Amino acid sequence: MASLCQRQQHCVKASIASEWQLAEAQDQLCGLELHSSESVEQERARALASSTELSHTEHQWRLKERMLGTLCPEANRDVFDKSIINITQSWPNESDPDKSLNFVQRNEELLKHFGMLGRWDDSQRFLAEYHHLICEETANYLILWCFRLQAEKKEALMEQVAHQAVVMQFILEMARNTQQDPRGCFRHFFQKAKAGQEGYLDVFHTELQAFKDRVKEYTMKSTGETPKDTVHQNTPPACCLDPKEVFESLPQELKTCIQMQDMQILQNVLSSMNPQVAEYHVKRCLEAGLWTNIPRTSKDESSEVDEWKMMET
Repeated sequence: MASLCQRQQHCVKASIASEWQLAEAQDQLCGLELHSSESVEQERARALASSTELSHTEHQWRLKERMLGTLCPEANRDVFDKSIINITQSWPNESDPDKSLNFVQRNEELLKHFGMLGRWDDSQRFLAEYHHLICEETANYLILWCFRLQAEKKEALMEQVAHQAVVMQFILEMARNTQQDPRGCFRHFFQKAKAGQEGYLDVFHTELQAFKDRVKEYTMKSTGETPKDTVHQNTPPACCLDPKEVFESLPQELKTCIQMQDMQILQNVLSSMNPQVAEYHVKRCLEAGLWTNIPRTSKDESSEVDEWKMMET
């Protein structure tokens, strides 16, 4: 069972690599204007063949997974616990366990901060400053974090981290395909992403959605849920994040603002903070619903939450 899960992880990475190669081939075809060139057509054909083969492999894997679930209902739970969620028991074979654990212990706060970034420019600047995070250990940490968040019913947060996990995986795959150090080519990925280059963003969003679907699928199987159960549990959601958890993570000055429920003090505190850090905390507080129960005794007070949302933009 463990080896089956490992093969699925390799299939995900190989799928990203294949789609990336196909996009690169199409990019070269357009850039060089060699529509009739035999060499370019051969490269494109090889990329298409590789993509088709990997799709077939993934289909076969899913058939085997369903058969195993029928023969042994508890099998999926074992694979989920051992290979995905329990970070202390099992790490991917590509990394040395001790090395990965030490890396996480040294950089966990930075890893979590990167997982919360939402804009291409912010991610690029952060990785330029902490380039040692551009590695397989970061990708593995973010992937495992996604499974933990989904298991804790924090789907919105899982989708945010999933975006950054796929970003890191794409950077690593680009480095492998070009045989470069990922720390030297990550800017190239962000250039293509920010430019919205045809093909690249389509591949990225396709892989991102596929990854999020896999996370949700594994979580439902491990807990014995059905899609109907999930819909019932999530309708209507009171908030996306745990208010207590978000409150405990806030700096002391922001905790004081929430306790006092004073918008003017809040604005003063946020204006003195780093804009990216302020935006991060504001977004989490809104998603946790920390300001939805403010007493409103006047028209001015009734617009406090709207003012905070405007500050986020």
